[in-house]
Amino acid sequence: MIKTIAVAPGITLRAMQTEKFKTACFSLNFLRPHTAADAALDALLPSVLLRATEHYPDIRSISMQLDALYGASLGTLIRRKGEIKLVGFYADFIEDAFLPEGESVFAPIVDLTEEILFRPLTENGVFCAQNVEGEKQNLINAIEAEMNDKRTYAMAKMLRVMCENESYGVPRLGRAEEVRVITPQTLWAHYQKVLKTSRIELFYAGQKSPETVAEAFRRLFAGKQPETCTPVGTQVVRTAEKTRELSERMDVTQGKLVIGLRTGITVEDADYPALLLLNAVYGAGVTSKLFVNVREKLSLCYYASSSLEKYKGVMLVSAGVDFKNYETAKAAIFKELDDCKCGKITSEELEAARQAVLSALRAAQDSPAQLDEFYMGTTIARMDDFEELTIKVSALTAEDLTLAAQKLTVDTIYFLKGETA
Repeated sequence: MIKTIAVAPGITLRAMQTEKFKTACFSLNFLRPHTAADAALDALLPSVLLRATEHYPDIRSISMQLDALYGASLGTLIRRKGEIKLVGFYADFIEDAFLPEGESVFAPIVDLTEEILFRPLTENGVFCAQNVEGEKQNLINAIEAEMNDKRTYAMAKMLRVMCENESYGVPRLGRAEEVRVITPQTLWAHYQKVLKTSRIELFYAGQKSPETVAEAFRRLFAGKQPETCTPVGTQVVRTAEKTRELSERMDVTQGKLVIGLRTGITVEDADYPALLLLNAVYGAGVTSKLFVNVREKLSLCYYASSSLEKYKGVMLVSAGVDFKNYETAKAAIFKELDDCKCGKITSEELEAARQAVLSALRAAQDSPAQLDEFYMGTTIARMDDFEELTIKVSALTAEDLTLAAQKLTVDTIYFLKGETA
């Protein structure tokens, strides 16, 4: 059971007291609008904060402190849910109950988080230039690595076209050219803005009582709560006005087909469970129509799958195809979608998808990281909890899925092909 506690104005804790795990975890999230102007700054900030503090002046000393806390981990978070960015830190550590009597990890790691968040190492009143430059290069490497993965590149390129007038088209980590121009001064100014204007959402799962955890975070944020909270939200486009199709040539040996659809449904809508199960029938998993029919039976794709962005109301279909099979594979992918819209969903397909979704819901409840991911979603959207979602998915019929499928509209079709294809 989750308990929600107001830690301070603009700061909320969602805590789950449980003895299911031998480790506990917490996340600290600043909620920011995901914008082109701030994407790179948001992505860089937590890494620079985690690089050095007044008391721990380098990465080595921070790592040594985490090792001393029985191998606790503390990492950065840069999450995008719809057009809302969650920037912060995630900690995972052994439960105090398993430590020698009188020892604790929870309190010291909260103290370390406070040190990282509010006492970063500075020079001339801003972040240390060497640390900023080092983390800038790491971020540029991460951005370029994503672009070098042609499957990831194709999906990102399609989204930039599909959502060219929406913040969702902005890459999660920003663009390399935007990272390069960041200075210690501009990052420090952004840091001050984040502290003063960001709503803060906390999650905890472990054996401690929610009240104990809330009190620890009250001390952490004492006198440091946000002055105002910048509104955050997601622009939802329910229906594609037209379908755009484009291609790009690159030195690749396998074509990458990505299709973006507007679902007309978000996680806040009553028919979201039907969309979730429909996605499993259509393209999510090894029992789906795309995998069984298009990939296995027709052998038209090296891979073929669909996924949902439940906060934005977008479905993505991704497939790897031979250049010569583009039109045939595209037609086969749309045929399976049309079959869903026409109610051609067999009982075997429905039940296999249902069991896959229910299994995924059960598995998520056995993972602290997935619990954090799920409950952070509840901070930005009204959505069913695990039990409610399980009950609704269990009761869905093929007709329910057909109605959800009929709301899907194709927005953008993108194909990355070879230079001579």
